[in-house]
Amino acid sequence: MRPDGTGSSGGGASSDPAGTAAAVPAGVLDGAGGLRADYAAVDWDASPVGPPQGWPASLRTAVALAFSTGFPVTLLWGPQHVLLYNEAYAALFPAKHPGALGRPCQEVFPEVWDDIGPLMRRVMSGGGGVHMVDQELHLVRRGFTEESYFTYAYSPVTGEDGTVEGVLDLVVETTASVVDARRARLLGQLAELPTRLHDPLDLADLALPVLRTATKDLPLVELVVPGEPERPRDLRLSGPPVETSGRDLVVVDGPAGRTAWLRVPGAGDAASRPLLAVLLSTGLAEDDVYLGFLRQVAAALGNAVAVATAIQAAAARAELRAAQVRRLVGLVRTLQELPGAEEPEALERVAATAASRLLGATGARLVLAGGGQEAAPATPTSGGLPLQVSHRHLGHLHLDWAPGRALQHLSEEERAVLSVLTSSTAQALDRSSARRAEREATAAVRAIAEELQRSLLTAPPAVDGLEIAVRYSPAAEHAQVGGDWYDAFTTATGALHLVIGDVTGHDQRAAAAMGQLRNTLRGVAHGGRSTPAGVLAELDAALPHLGVASLATAVLGTLSGPDDDGARQLVWSSAGHLPPLLVGAGGPPRLLDEPAELLLGIFPGTERTDHTTTMPRGATVLLYTDGLVERRGSDLQTGLAWLVEAAAALEGAGPEELCDALLELVGGRVDDDIALVAARVV
Repeated sequence: MRPDGTGSSGGGASSDPAGTAAAVPAGVLDGAGGLRADYAAVDWDASPVGPPQGWPASLRTAVALAFSTGFPVTLLWGPQHVLLYNEAYAALFPAKHPGALGRPCQEVFPEVWDDIGPLMRRVMSGGGGVHMVDQELHLVRRGFTEESYFTYAYSPVTGEDGTVEGVLDLVVETTASVVDARRARLLGQLAELPTRLHDPLDLADLALPVLRTATKDLPLVELVVPGEPERPRDLRLSGPPVETSGRDLVVVDGPAGRTAWLRVPGAGDAASRPLLAVLLSTGLAEDDVYLGFLRQVAAALGNAVAVATAIQAAAARAELRAAQVRRLVGLVRTLQELPGAEEPEALERVAATAASRLLGATGARLVLAGGGQEAAPATPTSGGLPLQVSHRHLGHLHLDWAPGRALQHLSEEERAVLSVLTSSTAQALDRSSARRAEREATAAVRAIAEELQRSLLTAPPAVDGLEIAVRYSPAAEHAQVGGDWYDAFTTATGALHLVIGDVTGHDQRAAAAMGQLRNTLRGVAHGGRSTPAGVLAELDAALPHLGVASLATAVLGTLSGPDDDGARQLVWSSAGHLPPLLVGAGGPPRLLDEPAELLLGIFPGTERTDHTTTMPRGATVLLYTDGLVERRGSDLQTGLAWLVEAAAALEGAGPEELCDALLELVGGRVDDDIALVAARVV
């Protein structure tokens, strides 16, 4: 009861502030503002702090300070921490005001006394002030135990003698900011779902671990995704409501408590979209803020589903385009490979690979017409396609298919690919047959040509103190008899003559001219009366009378008998030919590159010159034609430098080994014939 005998309203300010204010001594509670009537209604005689008239100066000053600020402030006075607070503080605890005025704190806040009581006692005992930031307190403020957060400071209030008489509590509620921050964190995590969710049916697997971290807002949470694989569900949440009346959120009383069911927003009918079930927190008000947050969660899930669905659709379209591109690229690759497959077996491999990659066939084989094979009859899993070129039947391309797939199951695009594959295979088979016949004919002609060529190039003579080797290698691309020749023979005087030459052209006329030159040179040189220059001059003068119109290059060299130390003199003359190579003459290999003179057949009266060098024991001279050193895309000087370098690497090799090694180094496919003659002094 109030001092004037009237009853308290219990939940708010007095309805008669003017009539009750007189009960309070002037000046003590003048600053209470809207709480003045509530202060006047308190039975202060029954309060531990007693009537305001007897309050000490320290309490009066602290109360005046609390009333003077707009921030929530309360005084916790005396050993029982009696509450004296301002209007801003009263607004924080509507369920406790005005009954909290003048009462001990433990009686007003029993639900959090274990949290705040020790802090107050610490301040009262002289332990100094306390500052708490975003402390979680579960308070009864609006008729239920509510999850709340406060930042507050407890400061000591001392009397004139320095004794702590009370605690000044400056408090700011941070519930909204704390809850908003944690909800923002959750929504931020959900916003990342689209980067990981590739299939909408995986929504629960990815989203529930995230949602279940937010236990303060979502104590229990479950997702129902239509079409998802079977998985364990939280049985504490009842099944979804049968009737939602088109609403996006329905709150029902479930076995575990108040449960919100939300249909995840998105395209399509409601039954095709996931359902979100959330057990509502008993520490949060079931208001628009809380339910609005749940709608945001559902919207984030819907966004992830929408993105995943769009990505799936885009991936399907991209895969279709990629498959078409792969098929086109594969077909182009097949068309490029078929011309290079020269045998039916190779054609069959290319066709089988293409049919497998492009059409899904399990196998393919060629059945050639007239080959003693008949195309197998068509079956549900196999069938033959005719191979024809210009109405000529070449055979069949027989394809095998997996069960359930056959020619009739091919799409229009696949049928077009198959048509191109069969026609291209037929053309490749036709070209292969033509090339095979051409190769067989060429091989026969080449064998005859090489045999004729070698019949004109005889084996070298055996000469004491000398090792002699000769080689002839025809060009890879020619089947005709060539104009390159070598010769090694002794004259009537016993001197050894070495000859290398090359008649222009690569046909029967070149071969005939080569034969005439070879035989005429032998005849001129046989008497042994002329030096190499003289022999070449006589040969050049005889050509017009022999009816030889071809031009030719040649080197003629003679080796004298041995000196006392076994050395021999090499005398040579060159008619426009490449310089001889001298190896093992007391230094590195070197070209005997004296100036070459005119080719044979240009001017019969050409004056020709002899050159001389000494060949000690172990020295080798090599004569060669241009096929050894000339290559397409490379100049002659590069080829000659290569020859010198190769010969240096073969130091100590005999004539036979030297010739074989050089031919092996140039390989089997050369642009021109190669003739070699080498002699070593031993």
